[in-house]
Amino acid sequence: MASDKEVSFDLQVPEGFEAPPGWGPVALYPSTQQAHEAGLAILAMGHAYWLLPYEETYIICVATGKLTAVRLELEAVQKLGNQAVPQGRPAPYRELDVSVLSFVLYAVVLCGCFAAQFAYPLKAAGRVDAVRMMEGGEWWRAITSLTLHSDVVHLASNTVAGIGFAFLLARFFGAGAAWLLIMVTGAAGNALNAWIHYPEVHLSIGASTAVFAALGLITGIGLWVAVLQPAERWTMPRWLIPVFGGLTLLGLLGVGEGLDGRIDVAAHISGFLWGSIVGFLCATRQVYFLRMAPHTKWIGLLVFAIILAAWAAALR
Repeated sequence: MASDKEVSFDLQVPEGFEAPPGWGPVALYPSTQQAHEAGLAILAMGHAYWLLPYEETYIICVATGKLTAVRLELEAVQKLGNQAVPQGRPAPYRELDVSVLSFVLYAVVLCGCFAAQFAYPLKAAGRVDAVRMMEGGEWWRAITSLTLHSDVVHLASNTVAGIGFAFLLARFFGAGAAWLLIMVTGAAGNALNAWIHYPEVHLSIGASTAVFAALGLITGIGLWVAVLQPAERWTMPRWLIPVFGGLTLLGLLGVGEGLDGRIDVAAHISGFLWGSIVGFLCATRQVYFLRMAPHTKWIGLLVFAIILAAWAAALR
């Protein structure tokens, strides 16, 4: 929406303008785009409006009985930089533009760690080890294990799936915040997985826990959107759709015995569970992530710093 100087709420209507009977002008805008943005706020309040071009301006008119309420709402939206929404109404989510840089860096990190495994004993130092994590406090393994893989197929599948899911999350949270959420929920999934298996010996590696955490984040976002935008004409609760979709993908991609018996089902479920919870909670506060979007590079650097710190602890 335009700045305060470009939008007028003072009812100084151009001379000669006549509103339809029963309607009154509430605001003037210099462009149709700005006027339609204001119109969305009016519709969200449950009111109708007319958009009438006159000379070089676009005038929004509403029912005369709604003039004061609508004017106050539009002024509040304007002051908050178009982030405000009508009280009692869910905030419509926005999609962000993202570059390919973070996805390339993700692939570089995974491939670099995979190549380094042949020159250094990274698997022993960085894999999930339930006993060492629970008894020795080596919780950095929850992060370092996400960068290790058993073979090329394992690496390729997690790289492709991770980029795909991360792209969807980056459109909602911004690239930096999306990778931070994926890493945190993936690590939380590994920690939960270690707790589930302890005191048994359990070892695992792979970014798949983070990939399923990303899938859970997407499911949580979908659940939030469906809950706050119900469709009463459907015979089943709308919130079941993203849940079923997420669980279906979980079943297709992450549950079942692999050809070599190395699929860690508990890790996938743990990551998915954490991702779903965090995704739902974070989706309700997308406005904060929108404010963080200009700082996405710094958030991305934070993700790298955390991974480096985890590996420094593992190799000390």
